[in-house]
Amino acid sequence: MAENEYICTLEEKYIKKARDELNEIPSDRLSAVKALRDWVNEQEHLTFDTRTFSLLRILRHSKFSQSKARYTIEKVACFYSKNRNSFSNLDSRSDVVQEVLRRGHLMVLPGYDDDGRVIMLYKLNMIPFEELKKKYRFSEFMKVMNVVFVSLMKDEMFQVNGIVLLFDMTGINLKIMTLFNDPDSVDYQKDGQDAQIGRIKGIHYYNVGSLFETIFSIYKPFMKKKHKERTHVHGTLESLYKHIPKRMLPREYLPDDYDGPICGSLLEIGAQTADRVLMMRDDILDISNPAHLSYNESKKPATEVLQHFRKLNVD
Repeated sequence: MAENEYICTLEEKYIKKARDELNEIPSDRLSAVKALRDWVNEQEHLTFDTRTFSLLRILRHSKFSQSKARYTIEKVACFYSKNRNSFSNLDSRSDVVQEVLRRGHLMVLPGYDDDGRVIMLYKLNMIPFEELKKKYRFSEFMKVMNVVFVSLMKDEMFQVNGIVLLFDMTGINLKIMTLFNDPDSVDYQKDGQDAQIGRIKGIHYYNVGSLFETIFSIYKPFMKKKHKERTHVHGTLESLYKHIPKRMLPREYLPDDYDGPICGSLLEIGAQTADRVLMMRDDILDISNPAHLSYNESKKPATEVLQHFRKLNVD
């Protein structure tokens, strides 16, 4: 997308939200993208996708601070280069991606919540534990997750309003927790904290029972403070309804007397997610092309003068 081809797709209220919360001034938007593009093109130690949609999502994540945007690009390029197997050449047509999504293990709920946010649901017991251990490596699950995240990258609602993560822990026991405590998983989550691009506005655990402290103890040491504060535990659906609109939840989560709009069952929404990423296959392959991203620490200059600062608000 050339600079002069960008057309903002946000409604006026979300343009205002981007201004108030992300320091995004529409008249300055493309000049900020150009300044960041010029910086990337000057770097000998890294390559990064400099198309407008790519740099704009970095700037929104960074509250339009050029220094924070540069820092983020450095972290992303370094992290992705170390984990190429999980991020490069993501093919939404692969058997693993299609099976995991169509079985309802991971899905994007239809539409947006009342704050314009995307909601992603992980239903961990949709694939039996023994089958998980036998068929899938951690890196394969990361590919599935990254296919879904990449499919959201150009969504300006996702960029500005963020995402809410919902984990349904029904049926999860200590044996299954070994997946969470896998060394590769822990290292990946730890190293990726500063390479996350996007606004995680809520992390919700439903029906986790006594295992929450076990789960939380694994990730708490390296979770960002704001993510800890946005973590919620729900023992009942009534508690969950205060945060997730019923109209977005799968049929299995709705009360018998609910007479509002229904978006489908777990398997139906999982299939919708699978179909969506399949339709976006070429786009996902393009965005995850390894030619767009590289990092060579040995070529990094010792010092750098930072310019183009913008004030940061609290996310």
